[in-house]
Amino acid sequence: MAGSKNRKQSSGHVGQPEIGRRSLMGGMSALVGAGMAGGSLGRASSASAATHSSGGSKIHTRFLEFDDPVEEFEAHFRIERDLVEDQGTALTWFYWLLYLVPGDRPPIPLLRYEGMEYSYFRKVADHTYRIHAHNISVPLSLETNDYMESMVNPLTEKRIATPTSLILNDPGTIQSPKGFRNVTGDGTYVEPYRQFRIENDLLKLDSTRTAPPDWPVNHIESSIQQVPYEMFLDKSNTSLPATSTGLYVFPYSKWLEMGDRPGHLLGYWDARKIPSPQDFPDKFLTKLEKDYPELLKPRWSEFDRPAGFAY
Repeated sequence: MAGSKNRKQSSGHVGQPEIGRRSLMGGMSALVGAGMAGGSLGRASSASAATHSSGGSKIHTRFLEFDDPVEEFEAHFRIERDLVEDQGTALTWFYWLLYLVPGDRPPIPLLRYEGMEYSYFRKVADHTYRIHAHNISVPLSLETNDYMESMVNPLTEKRIATPTSLILNDPGTIQSPKGFRNVTGDGTYVEPYRQFRIENDLLKLDSTRTAPPDWPVNHIESSIQQVPYEMFLDKSNTSLPATSTGLYVFPYSKWLEMGDRPGHLLGYWDARKIPSPQDFPDKFLTKLEKDYPELLKPRWSEFDRPAGFAY
């Protein structure tokens, strides 16, 4: 099969007006688990042996291609979620920095968010999962690194409220080796860009995704995820402890009160997949237990919503 690096995103609607940290994490793809004994993994294993034998600071890297789209899908799913046989969850904690990009002057660092994405999914057919998620991003001051409720907009010089960003209306996706379909869409497949690569003792995944229908068209999300390569080779590990960095480009949020000013926002995140909410930093966990205790568990009722197509 042709390598995934040659696959481009389908055109479509992207973004969401009050965007928070919706990772590539949260929606676009799948992972490695079953069936990795095939030819593509064999080539990767040979590369790994050569990589580990040299030692030192020399960089050894190669792109990893898959002959089987099911293997590629399962590889992605192990990294982002959990290759379960029934239903499961994946939880991600992150920081992300928000920048104003006015267009007529240099970008301006605005604030930091601390947040989490809780993803929950069910296997609905062979190699096919229905996925829903919710997301919380709490603003922190760049000056004090404390949670904050307001700040001065550096462009308008007006004091504005800085609300916690909640994404509770993500429509969900159906994901399979063919691509992903938005639950509220017409069943059209969107094929994300993704490329696996080996870098010394790490397996890395570059991926880019569009967002659900009715989100602004100028939103895009791209990330680099990584796991230890030897851990990736262990097929018994269905949920890999991935870390990731990535970015969003998206429109000005309403709370910024930018009016008709030109420009957009850029978000850059640093994230870690964790086993449970009890693994959050203490301060963040205490805040969520106080303000949003209901969001510290999966919202399985999302699966009661009908899909726009049969799967």
